[in-house]
Amino acid sequence: MIKLNCPACGAEVEFRSKASVFSVCSFCRSTLVRQDMNLEKLGEMAELQDDMTPLQIGTKGEVDNEPFELVGRLRVAYDAGAWNEWYALSGDKECWLAEAQGFYAFCRPVENSAGITRDTVFAGKSVYVDKLGLMDIDDAREVFCLYSEGELPFNARLGRRSFSVDLSGPFLKMATIEFTDTETRIFKGRYLDFDEFNFQNLRRIDGW
Repeated sequence: MIKLNCPACGAEVEFRSKASVFSVCSFCRSTLVRQDMNLEKLGEMAELQDDMTPLQIGTKGEVDNEPFELVGRLRVAYDAGAWNEWYALSGDKECWLAEAQGFYAFCRPVENSAGITRDTVFAGKSVYVDKLGLMDIDDAREVFCLYSEGELPFNARLGRRSFSVDLSGPFLKMATIEFTDTETRIFKGRYLDFDEFNFQNLRRIDGW
């Protein structure tokens, strides 16, 4: 764990993962980029209207008997809606939990072994994803960052734009691809029911 001080308010900012380079100060909402042992303020993150998620930074769960903890969140939006992408750590391994309209998908990063590019993906096509085989492209759209919190392994500034691709396969398998101006990120995983995660430290929501 790396502990640094926010250059705006002096509050302690923790980085649980060495791969994390971006954080939002929980006290003053400054957006921060880490350069080795120095923090640079980029701006400030606006408050997010409550989306009624039961998850929060610090929520713990498990998949296939492997525990994980949520340490960051990216709220991704497009013209007709939004969803959450939770950055999690399982030991020293990076993983992600996607949360959209009551559906949950747990995934891990994989290499772009098939050389997938932005020009080769569009809805209705199938592409090969490392260790999953052929996957059907269900959706592909431009998205932007509506909100972020905690720590993340990339610069998740407000308004960050990318091209997001959702893929599905048999037996609840899923994958997602994100294209930005500088990189292509691919993740593979599967859909799970809420109770299968055995969550701990959830938010208290009236009516639950």
